Amino acid sequence: MLLFRIFRFASLAFVPLLCMWSCFEKDSGLQVGGGEEDYEIAIPLINSRISVTKIAGVSKGNTAIIVSPGGKISVLYKNNNVLSKTVASVFPPFPGLFPYILNDTLTRVKLPVDPSQLVKKAIFKDTKIIFYFESKETSDVRVTMRIPELTKNNIVFEREFILKYSNMSPMKLQTDQISVDGWTYKSETNTMTFQYGATLLSGKRIILDNAFMNFDILKFSYIEGYLGYFSFPLDGNIIDVGLFNQWQSGSFDFTDPKITISLDNTFGIPVRSKINKFELTSVTGKTLNLESPFVDSGIDYAYPGFNEIDMIKTTHFEFNKNNSNIQDIFNEKTKTLSYDINALVNPLQDTTIKGYVTDNSYFVVRVAVEVPLQGSVHQVIVADTLDINLDDFKKVKAAEFKTNISNDFPMDIKVQAYFLDENNKSILSLFKDDGLLIPAAPLNSNGTTSPGVIRSEIIDFDSVRFDKVRQSKRLAVVGQINTTGSDMKNPVWIYDNYGINLQVGAKLKLEL
Repeated sequence: MLLFRIFRFASLAFVPLLCMWSCFEKDSGLQVGGGEEDYEIAIPLINSRISVTKIAGVSKGNTAIIVSPGGKISVLYKNNNVLSKTVASVFPPFPGLFPYILNDTLTRVKLPVDPSQLVKKAIFKDTKIIFYFESKETSDVRVTMRIPELTKNNIVFEREFILKYSNMSPMKLQTDQISVDGWTYKSETNTMTFQYGATLLSGKRIILDNAFMNFDILKFSYIEGYLGYFSFPLDGNIIDVGLFNQWQSGSFDFTDPKITISLDNTFGIPVRSKINKFELTSVTGKTLNLESPFVDSGIDYAYPGFNEIDMIKTTHFEFNKNNSNIQDIFNEKTKTLSYDINALVNPLQDTTIKGYVTDNSYFVVRVAVEVPLQGSVHQVIVADTLDINLDDFKKVKAAEFKTNISNDFPMDIKVQAYFLDENNKSILSLFKDDGLLIPAAPLNSNGTTSPGVIRSEIIDFDSVRFDKVRQSKRLAVVGQINTTGSDMKNPVWIYDNYGINLQVGAKLKLEL
């Protein structure tokens, strides 16, 4: 069977023409007729309408088709691996590696936080503490431990322990693990006070010979205060822009390409982006940096207030032609966008600004390239190569290819197809001269087009010519695209109801 798809090339200026050839619905069948010495086979190869709606339905990977309420089309290239950071990656739990010595009946212990931070309030989670007491007294000792900065339901933390004398000195006691989950810490000095009272049964107050405190892990469900000035990476990534994959030559003029950044934030602290790299590479290997005042100064992200705990604040920002050089560098035929972004916490370093984080706090950052399909192309050459197999048809006396094509898009398309041998050398072309012109549909006053006029073409092959084609292994389809008025760079929009009607068939006359 003839496995032969014509017109797979695409207009790289507008994604619908990039994708449409892969959306063909191919029919197959045959009709037989003729005399005693030969017969004919008619094969319908393509009978399809390629619409933007169909293209949107088969979009895969990191590409999405966006349709505005008015029907205008944009294409979105995004990174499926979003950048995310939880509170554990910013404020990791602190393991209790060493015991804290309680030198006297009142000892203040510094919290293991950065000196630039002031933790005014914190709620413990999954944290347990233990105490160790030692005394050389020869009678029981009652120890009352109190932590004034630690409360729950307005009750200050206080526990009582007994060192039992059993004719051995010194007496030692290591307590069981004591959970402080849900207990609230409050202080203005980043310290916790451990105050103990040790008394004999007689009521005499004593000082223990040794006293220690330790915790298994220091972890909080809520932290409030000035949480320091620092940055942490949101990591880098690459977005593959497939808009120019089949480009060979010509120029583009997109009206308003954009790089969009979207951030969901539940951290209740000021955060600003620190862009380390925004680099675009063209299909020719040329590397260009995105330039913008916002690349230099960063982007301030919205964050929830104290009355909005665990609420998501979303910030949308776009680099566009008004605030960057995105239009100039994108028209250099961008192939990839690579970026590296940090988050800068408390960028103003104003210690009077208090913030908070919870154990549910997180950042999620999404970066995408958005291309509204408005613009123009001039003398753009694109090409595609596909495998074919004509070996099934031998003793062909003559062949006739017929094409019916109508074009709703506002661009002229000139098509030529070349049959290639196994070494990719051209054998013959399908159309005469420099190709078949499929004219652009006429533009109406509202910027949309009327339905395109059907262009029919019949191409005859004699036996010698078809025998050469039968030896081909591939078909290279080359298209030259021009937006109507592209010499003047008149921009046009692509709408979701545009399409191309294609009918391609072959009639072969074979010897019996």
